[in-house]
Amino acid sequence: MAIQKYEKQLEVLNDLFLSTQEAIDQLGVSKQCFHSLVARGKIQKIRKGSAVLYYADEINERKHQQPSLRQKYRPFQEG
Repeated sequence: MAIQKYEKQLEVLNDLFLSTQEAIDQLGVSKQCFHSLVARGKIQKIRKGSAVLYYADEINERKHQQPSLRQKYRPFQEG
C-alpha cells in the first residue's frame, strides 16, 4: 500500500516539476543560456534543500514562446 502511495506521489512530482537537465533538454538551449534565463528571472526555480526543480508548465510555456522570442530578438538568425 505504501509503495503505491509513493509511486503516485512520484508520478505527480514528475508531472508538475522538471530537473535542471530535463528543463534544458525540453527547451533545447545550452546550459549557459538556461542559467542566464534563471538568473534574469525569466524562469523560476524551486529549492528544497539541495534539490532544484522547475515548474513543468512554465518550461512548456517558454518552449512555445521561443519561436516568437527568437524572431523578435534575433531577426537576423534563421531557424
